[in-house]
Amino acid sequence: MLLLSIFVANCGKDDDSQVDNMNINAEIESLSGQIKLLEQPPASLELDELTSDTLLFIFAEKRSHTLVTSIEIDLSMPGNYFPSTFPGDEQTWEALMPGNIPAGTVVDSYYLHYDNETYNDTFDINNYFNCIGQYQVNAVIKFSKPVLGIIMRAGLGEEDHLGNSNNELGVASVDYCEDNLSHFPGINIVDGCQSDQFILSEDRKTLTLKNNTDIHHDNYRVILAAD
Repeated sequence: MLLLSIFVANCGKDDDSQVDNMNINAEIESLSGQIKLLEQPPASLELDELTSDTLLFIFAEKRSHTLVTSIEIDLSMPGNYFPSTFPGDEQTWEALMPGNIPAGTVVDSYYLHYDNETYNDTFDINNYFNCIGQYQVNAVIKFSKPVLGIIMRAGLGEEDHLGNSNNELGVASVDYCEDNLSHFPGINIVDGCQSDQFILSEDRKTLTLKNNTDIHHDNYRVILAAD
C-alpha cells in the first residue's frame, strides 16, 4: 500500500541511465511466490500501465554503477519490518533503520512494482478504510550479493528518496512519473492491513516481501553491493 503523500515530482525520463543487457539478472539466484522477473524494463510505471492482481514485478536497473552522490535509503539493516514488530502505536520511517550509501560505492539496483488490475473498478471508500477488498502478493527473492538497502519513501523535496534516486539509478527508457495528486508512489508504513512487510535475512541476501495495494500502487528500489 502506498504512502499517502502529496508531492511534486520530476516527470521527465532520466537521460544518463543505462542497463547492461549481458547477464543483467545474474544477481538473482531464485524467485518464489507471486513475483515475475521482467527481462527488459517496462516502458511506463504509471498507474494502470503494468498491472496484475497476483504478481509483483521486478526488473534490473543499473549494474556495477559507481554512485556519483550519496543515496538515502529507508531500510538499511537485516530484520523483520512490519508494524506488529514495532513498539508503540505510531510507526515512523526511523523504525525502518534508514541510512545512506556513500558516493563512490559500486552498486546494482532492482526496481519492484505492484499495481493491481481490479480494485479501482469497484472502489468504495468504506471498503478502503476498513481494509476490504485489498490485493496482496507474497514473494521471496534470493540474491547472490548482499542488499545494501531499500528505497521506498516518497514525499516532498528531500523526503522523496524514491524519486530523488531515479536520476542516479533509473533506466532512461522507463517513465517513472506518477500522478502527483492521487497515485502516491512509495510504501505505506501505517498499522493494520494497509501495511507492507519486508524481511531481510542476516546475510542480507534473502528478501521476503508482502505487498498490499488498493487504489494506489507499490514501488520501491533494492540496492545491492556490486562486484
